[in-house]
Amino acid sequence: MSIDRAQIENLLPSRRWFGSKGRAIVGVEILDEAELDQGPPALVEALVRVSYEHGGPDCYQMPLVIETDGSVTDALDSVELLRALGSLMAQGATIKGRAGTFRFNGPGLDPLAPPGGTSVRSIGAEQTNSSVVIDESIIVKLFRRIEPGPNPDLELGRLLTGEGFSSIPAQVGELSYEGAIDGDNVELDLGICQQYLSGGRDGWLETLAQLGQLYGRAEENGHTEVSEDVIAHHAGGILDAIEELGDVTASLHVLLSKEDIEPDLASEPADATDVKEWVQRAHGSLDRVFDSQHESGVDLKAAVEETTERLLAVQEPGRKSRIHGDYHLGQVMLSERGWMVLDFEGEPARSLRERREKDSPLRDVAGMLRSFDYAATAALFQRAEPGTEIWDSLEPWAHAWEESARTRFLGAYLRTSHPGGFLPSALSALAVMLDVFEIDKALYELYYERNHRPAWARIPVRGIRRALERSAGR
Repeated sequence: MSIDRAQIENLLPSRRWFGSKGRAIVGVEILDEAELDQGPPALVEALVRVSYEHGGPDCYQMPLVIETDGSVTDALDSVELLRALGSLMAQGATIKGRAGTFRFNGPGLDPLAPPGGTSVRSIGAEQTNSSVVIDESIIVKLFRRIEPGPNPDLELGRLLTGEGFSSIPAQVGELSYEGAIDGDNVELDLGICQQYLSGGRDGWLETLAQLGQLYGRAEENGHTEVSEDVIAHHAGGILDAIEELGDVTASLHVLLSKEDIEPDLASEPADATDVKEWVQRAHGSLDRVFDSQHESGVDLKAAVEETTERLLAVQEPGRKSRIHGDYHLGQVMLSERGWMVLDFEGEPARSLRERREKDSPLRDVAGMLRSFDYAATAALFQRAEPGTEIWDSLEPWAHAWEESARTRFLGAYLRTSHPGGFLPSALSALAVMLDVFEIDKALYELYYERNHRPAWARIPVRGIRRALERSAGR
């Protein structure tokens, strides 16, 4: 089947998952394709390489709908055709393309009753990938930007499901490709299929809703003096849930810290080389922020450098393992089974190699702590403008809630993670590592906010200042 490449080139800039909208496309190449359903219209799976005027190329997975007149559309715009994915996985289908083979594997699906008989719908909120829910029982996530090698979402999902970890949706299927591209044999992970959590509540949205109620009560009560007891009285439910999230996070890291699993996944001791790399990574984040044309926060640079250098004195940094890598409230969900952890792909801006590297589990902890800061302030933005009387009166409540959330989460995490033996033995070392990882994450956030939401840059700047204050107070 011939696919009109000009139509693909015109289609790409309109897709939310296309990550190079600011780059001029100079060419589109179809690396391989296979017909999944003859139709009409036909459902075609295509691997596409996009070249640009500047910089290296990207490869994308594009399920396409090809009409009889040759017109091409994204299959996510005609989602009914994608119900075929459930059947293909349940049957363990193998479909040959021009240069390789597309494989559909569904060990957790019933070939005698394959998914796809009742309903299919897309989830439109995602940006870097595309997901469809089939029969309200499974969710299939298609990785859009693809690279050779194991995708950590699929790789870790397979491990955690096999180990019986109950705080993720079980992985029940996967999509992959094996073939020759530019003369090299490659393996590409294309998608993951998991049980669908019907009725689950997004952790970020749930926290914002609870904080909105807290701030509403503060206004109703005339902004009485805030204290830890007052916060616990008015926001006890979400704080109890955050404490449970600390337990779940620690249980995840205990499992990932095991040594008796395959080498690519097994934990190993962190050493001085790792510590130096962590410092260099933080310095790289710092340089990227201050190499930009923005001036705000320049006074922080020397203090950040001094604090991050303290990490070099840590002699026993614990173990390094595979981690979530992009851990925040938007990556967890409250369900009838408690907290569920989602999406193990890591930070989208990092390469596949970087996302698969072993790291300190405390980097996940730092990411979640930064998310509490974001939630407290984002809920404040929903009620007032910075500098207004309402903002000023509610800001102490936001700070008090964040501190309570940090205390509850960390207390539960440290208690439950202790048997795993993967954290530094000295509490002083643990505190320094958390400070540096939080600062590194906040620098990453600051770079993003300055370029996308300047009004929100105050959140990571404040987070950096508080981390520096905690460090200086020890």
